[in-house]
Order: sequence, then C-alpha cells, then structure tokens
Amino acid sequence: MSPHFCKIGKIKPNLKKLISLKEIENRIANFVDDVSKVDYGEEFNSETI
Repeated sequence: MSPHFCKIGKIKPNLKKLISLKEIENRIANFVDDVSKVDYGEEFNSETI
C-alpha cells in the first residue's frame, strides 16, 4: 500500500471540542428528562399494540 493514503498518526483530535465526562453525563441526563416528558398521543398507547 502506498504511504500516500496512510492517515495513521497524522490525524489529531480537536482539543477544543473535547468535553468532560461530567458534561457528557449532564447532557445524557437532560436528554432522558426531555424524552420522558414527550406526549406521544393516543395512537401510541400500549393498548393499541
């Protein structure tokens, strides 16, 4: 394989976009709270399935 196409060691993470584990946990908790507040309406009731 030609080294022209090799990207190993040449791609570096964007350190400005890295977030802490605490921030990820907060985002997941907020998402779960938001999803639990969604009203799906009559057509998605468990009785109709």
